[in-house]
Amino acid sequence: MIKPINKSKDSKLCCPRDEYLELLRALSDKTRQEIIMIFADKKEVCVNDIAKKFILSRPTISHHLNLMKRAKLLNARKEGKEIYYSFNKSYVVKLMQSIVNNLKACC
Repeated sequence: MIKPINKSKDSKLCCPRDEYLELLRALSDKTRQEIIMIFADKKEVCVNDIAKKFILSRPTISHHLNLMKRAKLLNARKEGKEIYYSFNKSYVVKLMQSIVNNLKACC
């Protein structure tokens, strides 16, 4: 069992442990990794266009997108009945840099 990180005021973590875990969980799935790769070519993509790239059902893709949105990997905006997603690059880069900095400091 993994020992929980101390969340006291003296903790050197600059981001909450839960944010790290949410990010890493969201990145741990192959489908979600493939969804992120879609944003390498496009700034913003609607759910239908994302779903067309997979053999998975649209509800399954929507589940992955919602999980990624909760983890702040994706931003979402609604236009009419359609939802458009964009990759939250600044947040992900900041959090990944924080993870690397904490690894360097502790290990």
